[in-house]
Amino acid sequence: MSVKNIVKRFLGSDLRTKKVSKNIVVMGILQVINILISFMLVPIVMDFVSPEQYGIWLTISSMVAWLSILDVGLGAGMKNRLTEALAKKDMRLAKEYVSTTYISLTCLVGGGVLLFLCVFPFVNWASVYNQDENLNAVLKYSTLIVVSFFLIRLVLSLVGTVLISHLKPAASQGLNTLSNFLIISTIWILSRFMHGNLLLLSVILSSSIVVIYIISSYILYNGKYSNVAPSFKYFNRKHLKSILGLGVNFFIINISMIILFQASNFIIIHAFDSKEVVVYNLAYKLFGIISILFSLISQPFWTAYTEAWALRDMDWIKNTIAKVFKLWLGVIIIGLFILLCSPIIYKIWIGDRVEIPFTVSFAIFAYFISHTYGGVYNIFINGVGKIRLQVLCLVVVASLYIPLVYLFINVLNLGIISIPLAQLCSNFYSMFIAKMQYKKLISGVAKGIWNK
Repeated sequence: MSVKNIVKRFLGSDLRTKKVSKNIVVMGILQVINILISFMLVPIVMDFVSPEQYGIWLTISSMVAWLSILDVGLGAGMKNRLTEALAKKDMRLAKEYVSTTYISLTCLVGGGVLLFLCVFPFVNWASVYNQDENLNAVLKYSTLIVVSFFLIRLVLSLVGTVLISHLKPAASQGLNTLSNFLIISTIWILSRFMHGNLLLLSVILSSSIVVIYIISSYILYNGKYSNVAPSFKYFNRKHLKSILGLGVNFFIINISMIILFQASNFIIIHAFDSKEVVVYNLAYKLFGIISILFSLISQPFWTAYTEAWALRDMDWIKNTIAKVFKLWLGVIIIGLFILLCSPIIYKIWIGDRVEIPFTVSFAIFAYFISHTYGGVYNIFINGVGKIRLQVLCLVVVASLYIPLVYLFINVLNLGIISIPLAQLCSNFYSMFIAKMQYKKLISGVAKGIWNK
């Protein structure tokens, strides 16, 4: 029996589930490829540049990710609204949502670019990244490269959101796979002829996805999705309230997630050094497989939940949530196996380049268990747009995170394990609140903030 048939038999065979099942199978293949590439890339990059330079790049890229706040939730808001319009077969409304989002986000990003260009020459980047002053020029231009490509990517990545809204998340994931293949191919070829540096690494790792988005946007908007291609003619500012009404909540969630995840490298490089950034990120990458596998299962259901909720198909939602929970249990068993085998995996993967303590691995593993448990219910909550409670909880979570990190590092002297431990201790929303809200929503008794 094929993998596709196994997935269909487990999840169901109605039309909506068939679309999701097909995406899960294809995304599974793509995720395996992505995982293999990402793991192969680490030793190749650390041979292309030094582990310290790699750690600096990780810090730069995580800091630049803060600029995703310029999205102000437009992408996430468009995803839900576009899915609803497509479910109702209102193609004019769909095209207006896409056009309004593209044009609005381009204006916001353009303003961000101008502001950054005015400020960046006057910043002491060596101090920002806690490095020697003689690296200031390299850090300055590396930051400029990463920021420039990231902001361009912010707008162009909307093509992936359009694919997801058409219930084709596997196609969106495929764009990342192509980018990863381009990255590893380029670095491997260059490493045969030269030793790399931080500037060159920044160009390669930042530009590849932008190239893929440009090509895919041209092909899709001049072909299959020409009926929703962005156009100035279809810009309608009246839709901004509808998109942002939902999107602003996702914007606040995004800020909270940035504090929880992207701030970690910045904290580590200041509290410890750039090599410890690599230690944390390698362990995070290994146990990130738990999140990747679970996202593979759950993310395709986001827009399917949106469609089912709009059509009031509650039985389908209940059955799907129950099955996703069972699949989550399977993912956790895989994660436990990875934890037990992690010393061997690290030895094969990176050799003696970096040493990763088992305690760090265990703490990150525990965090991913709690995070993905909430995800069983959270994808549904996001899909139906009832996220006000989630927003408030994540603001509290983000507010607790930094004080907990300070306590664990400076008072209890727990070292680098402080980062995942603080994430775990502040993650009460995923562990407790998400399931409670789902039950209230699906039973029709959610009131007040539980239903907003």
